[in-house]
Amino acid sequence: MLKKVIGTIFSIVLLQLLVLGISGCGEEKPSSSISQIQPDSSNPSNPGVTLSKPLNTPKSPSYQKAQAVPVLYYHSVMLEEGNEVRMPPDQFEGQMAYLREKGYESVSLDQLSQALNKGGILPPKPFVITFDDGYEDNYTTAFPIVKKYGFTAAVFMVSSYIGGEGFMSWPQLRELLANGWEIEGHTVNHPYLSHSNKTVVFNELLSSKETLEKGLGKPVKFFAYPYGDLNADVAQAVKDSGYVMAFTTERGWADLSLDEWHVQRVYCFANMGLNEFSRRLQDPNY
Repeated sequence: MLKKVIGTIFSIVLLQLLVLGISGCGEEKPSSSISQIQPDSSNPSNPGVTLSKPLNTPKSPSYQKAQAVPVLYYHSVMLEEGNEVRMPPDQFEGQMAYLREKGYESVSLDQLSQALNKGGILPPKPFVITFDDGYEDNYTTAFPIVKKYGFTAAVFMVSSYIGGEGFMSWPQLRELLANGWEIEGHTVNHPYLSHSNKTVVFNELLSSKETLEKGLGKPVKFFAYPYGDLNADVAQAVKDSGYVMAFTTERGWADLSLDEWHVQRVYCFANMGLNEFSRRLQDPNY
């Protein structure tokens, strides 16, 4: 009897891990200080992240004037019941319509970086749209909607996924690029970087960057941590690989006066509703 109970528990845990593994980058992580991210015992994808020290770089004296900016992050835009990282198209369009109606203006990651490092000027109500992983529906479904409302976006593309089933192809990525989108780094194979040795980490960071740069003919300067998983060594490796800014899945707005290797984002998920969407756009520490 005891062996049967233990076997049942093991099967349930294994099933949960398999579901987590196919759900993209997963849900948002709770907000925290830069120096310490506490483990989230309810989320097995968050083993706990510790940054022993911020990886700040010298900034323009004017950077302190820059405002916090909501960086929205999505995964897939399609209808799939029970999968919160698949945003139904009608809900996604409702959010874009709300942003346009309320006078928000989308800015690029490059503009965000310029505001951080060189005192660049942002519009009164800036925001950024990002997609993780590079699902094909980012091109077929999200792209027309984003364009309809006069916005642009950025895709953090897993380089080995390009051309794979359900993911974007090189021609699709190049068309997005030609329409003002940014295609940025998200590793080669989407691993948990904090669980990988240094050789694997650098290969995941550098190889994906070089592949994207060669295929797109432009520099790749920005990075998103798969699963929001990082530690001090991983953040340092991202910096050493030539990226200028890195994004987490930790909740909150991008605070441009803080560590650019640990930039927070606003998680957008299926059935969140416009009230919750609006709340997250009004409170930097939602």
